[in-house]
Amino acid sequence: MNQQTKQTEPPRVLEGQGLASVTLTAHWSDEQASHVERFHVEKFSIWREVDRLPPAIAWNLCRLQQGDRLEAPIHPGDVVENWQLTRQIVTNPAYFDRHHCPGLEVTPRLGRFYPQGFFKGVAGIYSEAAEPARIIELSKEQMKLDLNHPLARTRIKLQLSIDRVQPGYDKRSGRCDSLLDELLKYPGLTTPLERGKDIDFGDDANGLTRMDERADEAFYATPRLIQHLDSLARQHLNALYRRLIPPRAEVLDLMASFDSHLQGADLSKLHLLGMNEQELSQNRLAETRIAQDLNRKPYLPFDSDSLDAILCTAAIEYLTKPTEILAETLRVLRPGGILLVSFSNRWFPTKAIRIWSELHAFERLGMVTQWLRQAGYNNLNTFSAQGWPRPANDIYAGQTPCSDPVYAAWGYKAD
Repeated sequence: MNQQTKQTEPPRVLEGQGLASVTLTAHWSDEQASHVERFHVEKFSIWREVDRLPPAIAWNLCRLQQGDRLEAPIHPGDVVENWQLTRQIVTNPAYFDRHHCPGLEVTPRLGRFYPQGFFKGVAGIYSEAAEPARIIELSKEQMKLDLNHPLARTRIKLQLSIDRVQPGYDKRSGRCDSLLDELLKYPGLTTPLERGKDIDFGDDANGLTRMDERADEAFYATPRLIQHLDSLARQHLNALYRRLIPPRAEVLDLMASFDSHLQGADLSKLHLLGMNEQELSQNRLAETRIAQDLNRKPYLPFDSDSLDAILCTAAIEYLTKPTEILAETLRVLRPGGILLVSFSNRWFPTKAIRIWSELHAFERLGMVTQWLRQAGYNNLNTFSAQGWPRPANDIYAGQTPCSDPVYAAWGYKAD
């Protein structure tokens, strides 16, 4: 009996050569939202890399088996350098190098993060510096920069889960950066400005224009019955949607196509609103299908307080009037209803709003979250998942090593 039990138990890390696939998850909050960031490491060697983890995890990692996880707090100063007032610098706006990127003119904006190399005229900053600097005050006369790490004052809860114990051992000499550095390098770009100021993302009238301003009906006339995200990214979305959408919900898939990523969800009704009737007709979960160009008609043909949940998957970047549409989603949701917006790093660049391509992925997440707040949503949350290996059957297998990242933001209508 004991031998049978031992044979069916998942393998422990030390039963192999200390090599495992792991997922790191960071939980943290700011004035605007709660955040969850997941970062997968396909080959993690406890012998080479355990000393870079918090002691509460490092000291217990060897006894873990597949499926186990550990948690530990990360306090300010543990991973990133402590916040320092001396790293806030007042300088002249003329030091901002608008042509730092060849062939592109960049405008400095309040609240935005830029690689420090954009400020190469500032004492102590070099043109090659890639660490983010934030503009926290901006006028014609002066510009104030914050060179502190975006999460320098943030308390984080870290989780490490053992996804799979792997055979063999790691022959490499170790990483240049720790896993925690990689996990926390960019998620802080979602943080809002202090004192309730809005960030100037550049999402003004010019930022919401597109390279191709021809009628959207022509661009979407040909059905695209293909997946725009790989299978692992779709699994992340499906799991997120099934977790957050309440049972027996009446759901609207906004800017929909043939797949709403809701397989296995407990729905009472699914509505589709999209651009191509043939794509919508192939969505077998739907009960109603509406063909409508939201850029020309920025309203939703639903009664107020009539829906439980609204999804917008890999499409928010195509809206030229995003705040109007988000206000409409709030109107048609029932009190307590949820709006979920998700995206990845694949889109049609000629039809996406101009500002989308100029922002870092986590700044896009911050912009969408700010849009949700401005529209009147509360209890805001964000989620990201990245680092998983690209599926072998994906069209980009062999070209890029990692699966399509997933970014999501959601909020609720007040009860």
